[in-house]
This record gives sequence, structure tokens and C-alpha cells, in this order.
Amino acid sequence: MGFIKFLFIAILVLWLLRMLMARLLPWILRSFARKMQEQAFKEFQGQSQQRTRTSAREHQRKPEGKINIDYIPPQQPNHNGANRAGEFVDFEEIK
Repeated sequence: MGFIKFLFIAILVLWLLRMLMARLLPWILRSFARKMQEQAFKEFQGQSQQRTRTSAREHQRKPEGKINIDYIPPQQPNHNGANRAGEFVDFEEIK
């Protein structure tokens, strides 16, 4: 009798969870998707406005055909490893 009661309660709980998830899960997913779309749209607008500002500023600053280098990275001294390694000897493989 106890097993049948447990089985009945388990089936009832699982059925209720299924019904509840069938109603709640679409609503949760829709709200999540809406929030993600709003966030992506805000990021896109911010990037679009930033590109417009940057493009307008660069267009005013540089005449066409001119190249302006803002940053030149420091160069490491060229250490040629072959010159420091010593003497290389050619060899012939004998089979």
C-alpha cells in the first residue's frame, strides 16, 4: 500500500511540474530573449555612435592620401642567433 501511495504522489508531482513548466518556461525564455535583444541593441547603438564620431573626427583631421602614424612600437635589438652560436659543420649521412 505504501508503494502505491508513493507512486501516486510521485506521478502527481511530476505531472504538476510538467504543467507548470509548460506555462512558465516559454514566458521565462521570452523574457530572457527580450532582455538579450535589448542589451545587444544598446551595444550596437553605442558602437554605431562611436564609429560615427570617430569617423567624422578622422575625416576632418586627415586630408585624403596622407598617412599619419600615431604609434610606432619600440623595436627589440636584432640578435642574430647564427652569429652567436659558433661554427656550423656540414656533414654527410652514411648508410
